Amino acid sequence: MASTRWAAVAVMVAAVAWTACERPSSHQARTGFAARPELLEFGASALGRTKAMKLRLANQGRASYRVEGARSSLPNVSIPPFEPFTLSAGAEQEIEVRFTPDVEGAVQGQLEVLTDATGEAVAKVPVTGRGVKALVEVPETALDFGNVNLGLVEMREVTVRNPSDVESPLMLSVQGADADQFSAGSGLPSSLAPHETRKLPVAFSPVRLGTSEAALHITVCEGCEPAVVTLTGTGVASMLEVTPLRVDFGRVAVGATAEERITVRNQGNEPLRYTGATLLEDPSGVFQVVSAPALANDVLLPGGVVELRVAFTPKASGKARTGRVEVAVRKPDTTSPGPKVSLVGEGGSSCVDVTPDRLDFGAVAFGMTATRDVTVHNRCREEASVTGLKLTTRSGGYFTLAQPPANQTVAPGGVLKVGLTFSPRAGVSGASGGQLAVTTSHDGANATEGVVLAGEGRAFKPCVYALPGSLDFGQVPVGSEVALGVTLRNTGSEACYLSALQLASGSDGAFRAEPVVNGVLEPGRKATLVVRFQPPEEGVFEGLAEGWVSHPTLGHPLVTLSGRGVRGCFSVQPTTVDFGVSRLTCGPRTREFMAYNDCPGPVTVTGLKLEQPGAEFAVSGALPALMPPGARVKLTAKYTPAQEGDDTATVRFTLADGAVYNAGLVGRGLSRTEQTDRFFQESEAKVDVLFIVDNSGSMMEEQQSLGSNFAAFLTAATAAQVDYRIGVTTTGLDPSPGGWSECPGGALGGENGRLFPVDGTSPRIITPQTPHAASVFATNTHVGVCHWNEQGLDAAWRALSDPLLYNLDDPRTPQPGDGNGGFLREDAKLAIIALSDEEDFSSQPVSFYETYFLALKGNDRSKVSFNAVVGPLDLNTCPTSSSSGSRYIELALKLGGVVDSICTPNWAASLEKLSESAFGANRSFPLSEKPLDAGAITVRVDGTLVTDGWSYEAPVNAVVFDRLRVPGPGALVEITYPLGCP
Repeated sequence: MASTRWAAVAVMVAAVAWTACERPSSHQARTGFAARPELLEFGASALGRTKAMKLRLANQGRASYRVEGARSSLPNVSIPPFEPFTLSAGAEQEIEVRFTPDVEGAVQGQLEVLTDATGEAVAKVPVTGRGVKALVEVPETALDFGNVNLGLVEMREVTVRNPSDVESPLMLSVQGADADQFSAGSGLPSSLAPHETRKLPVAFSPVRLGTSEAALHITVCEGCEPAVVTLTGTGVASMLEVTPLRVDFGRVAVGATAEERITVRNQGNEPLRYTGATLLEDPSGVFQVVSAPALANDVLLPGGVVELRVAFTPKASGKARTGRVEVAVRKPDTTSPGPKVSLVGEGGSSCVDVTPDRLDFGAVAFGMTATRDVTVHNRCREEASVTGLKLTTRSGGYFTLAQPPANQTVAPGGVLKVGLTFSPRAGVSGASGGQLAVTTSHDGANATEGVVLAGEGRAFKPCVYALPGSLDFGQVPVGSEVALGVTLRNTGSEACYLSALQLASGSDGAFRAEPVVNGVLEPGRKATLVVRFQPPEEGVFEGLAEGWVSHPTLGHPLVTLSGRGVRGCFSVQPTTVDFGVSRLTCGPRTREFMAYNDCPGPVTVTGLKLEQPGAEFAVSGALPALMPPGARVKLTAKYTPAQEGDDTATVRFTLADGAVYNAGLVGRGLSRTEQTDRFFQESEAKVDVLFIVDNSGSMMEEQQSLGSNFAAFLTAATAAQVDYRIGVTTTGLDPSPGGWSECPGGALGGENGRLFPVDGTSPRIITPQTPHAASVFATNTHVGVCHWNEQGLDAAWRALSDPLLYNLDDPRTPQPGDGNGGFLREDAKLAIIALSDEEDFSSQPVSFYETYFLALKGNDRSKVSFNAVVGPLDLNTCPTSSSSGSRYIELALKLGGVVDSICTPNWAASLEKLSESAFGANRSFPLSEKPLDAGAITVRVDGTLVTDGWSYEAPVNAVVFDRLRVPGPGALVEITYPLGCP
């Protein structure tokens, strides 16, 4: 039994066949039992909830056989009772298998199917699963947004529920090739209250033609596979075909130029307006539009085709930052953006990378060796070859190849590991140096890259170490896995050199371990080989762990491994309690595991013992004790790492009959790490500003103050030479005729998102070229005081959505030219400013509007701001305000805008602040992680340390610069901070 190999079992156990005794072939009829899947993998499953899988039983033979029943070796895996059935030749039938975890952690076992098939009467199928705590339920599995015009936004909703009695975190991410066109849940709290049900807004804003796919990942359990909601939508632009939508220039030599074509074809029945192509983005300065032919009258006729040419000239090796070209083709009388084509390319003479460029073996004891790998990565589209490996030792010891330097091919996207060994020269202390030259061939061209090699020969005194001579895994249920550790600790006062610690060749296949690579063990430090034992069947298994240390006579320590696979009614689950990675400064972590008595009679646990080489683990619970039939006893394990590296411990359960069952505790300690977030400050050369002005009966004075002080608002825009577009709409959606006052502008107060004035009696979009801009704005803000239902957020949403957003005329109304086409520009920042003395009574939650406005700008928070001049939360400071504008304030805080009181005594000062928010450079830089210590944050601008002029704001987890200390356009902002605990 000791010679059995798990690899063989893994191949054979899922399709176990029994054959009848031999008889003449003309009379023989054999049964052929098979089960699919070969391994029942339940994966992560919520505690207390049942996850079901189907096991398909098949007869691949010529004779019938009967299935009598099935049983599981695990207490939390069950098979619902079923009537025995017969499978004829070629027939199949499914049975259900259920997994209901009680505690966190991994479980392994076997499912046995009882048959009268020829040969053995029991077929075995391995079963695995992992219990995790339930957090969130998600009923939806897919959202289809349908066809959406480029530049518009379509909204959908996903439902999430917290089924538990405690608050649960809500973690969302959109992933996939087209994730940049979808967004979800912006502005929502990051947790769900007990039993809370919430609707998550999801937005689709296509920037490319064609079908887009992504996936919304919602974490449902700690460690679980997330709930995945498939997101699909199609970006459309009339009957226009643009190919390709992504131009990949591949690898181009530095300084050389490559050209590609973009074909634009009108497949519809109507002419399209075409005015060429524009390079929108080129952050690396390497792309250009070489030609964009002009067409007669700027018209692309039905069936017409135009061909554009773009070029790539890399300036340095490596991938260039993605560029984008906009093809200026659209329907007549609209301002919708044209389709975008992405440009990608890479500079360099070869698309085969060799890493690292420097390989340091560290200190190695005389007479011993160290091994490391160099990786050759083929990033080409075709197969590449490694045609030469040349080693040169320049000083000190010996560098050798771990394999012959023969030609080897590397598939596209594949890697090749080149093993190198360093052996210090006897008696020659100090640094050793060398170089590995790797020659690669691709598409007829050769390239050679060099790897600098370094090492050090050092004399170590005989290593004084502690290492157990044996490791006993005890009794482990068949199919379950226990992880224990072989720990070698330096107990002396001098450093030790550890060449390797690994599983010895010839060990039974039930054991497996990842080797510990060479290194220096300082006094008191340890190295741990984590050995995992998973018996495939009943019986005894043996193995051997071996190491090499710096010692003339005791340099090859050996540790014998033993364990027994059993089938019994007592078990511990999970058999391995894995704490994962823990930062040393984050304090202890706890996990639970459970002892089961599924025996017909009581079981006495006479001993519970924790064995470990250190003191990192602790275990508590109501054992030893007498466990009645069916009893479950929950135990708690605590892990507090003391130093970096792997830690292990053994929990031994001794029964009254002398049987010993083990559970393994494993974890890894890591020192506190730092995070650096990098930002590029962009110049806000273009800004679109939308004012939402309350047109209710109490707003006359505020409208006049706003208009008469407009020059103060343009202060920052004029100073920065901003290209602005400014429009005004009202909080009224429906007309309000017949009231005590009638509103001007042609819509009777029901602008419904249309820019004021709807009748065009004054310019509806103010630009730097608008004559007498301040006077025009004063006219446009006198929107009247006829309305009573303030719905400012809905008004902003409708102003910036279909059909108003890009159409010059609203097709739903009789007024001509009342659309908002020409206001919003794709490459401009969007600033929304709401002014109201009432609460907002719009139809959607605030998170809906945040998600929508962000989606308009590709979810780039630096491109969107919402500002609120409204009734303050403390109405005692603003007696003329009817109510607090709490919804406006909430959105302003989420989108980093200015909040001011509608009762401001100085409208000029208030408008100056709004101007800085709308037109000024970005001041807020959100951090990607929570800092452990806000006082340890360091900020550099263009490499220079900045110690003042900024602050950390915990509520938004961002570094915010003072208004007079904002980094200038193009500046690189680097923020470094220690990571906090999860």
